[in-house]
Amino acid sequence: MRRRDEAGTSSLELVIVAPFLLALLMLIFVFARYAQAENLVDQSSRDAARAATAQNVRADVPKIAGDVVADAMRDAPSSCRDSARVTSITMTSGAFGLPDPNDPTAIDSVSVTVACTLDLSDLTALPMKSVTIKRTFTSPLDRYRPYR
Repeated sequence: MRRRDEAGTSSLELVIVAPFLLALLMLIFVFARYAQAENLVDQSSRDAARAATAQNVRADVPKIAGDVVADAMRDAPSSCRDSARVTSITMTSGAFGLPDPNDPTAIDSVSVTVACTLDLSDLTALPMKSVTIKRTFTSPLDRYRPYR
């Protein structure tokens, strides 16, 4: 049985604790959106690098990488999807050429860096800003594939 002087105690506790629980819930949503965008940027850089190594012509690599990134970022939040871009493509000097017979252990590769800007200000009342997510993936070229 309750005593009279305890009436309203649980309501007061809820009023005190509720803002902290709501802030925690908002932070969970922010971290979830960031994790999703980070995963998609990482996946798009990996897919772009692998698609680039599947090409036969060095000049085709930038267009293919850009197309793959645009396709891979379809499920990203709108701010990240609209700002996603290939920031750099780095190829080793012998990429897409004949293998060097003097160095049989040389491995040529293509590295693709993808970046996007994720806007977090629309998600919560907390003072969140936009954050830039950038990932790089390097994919080796098949040494015995005939490139042009």
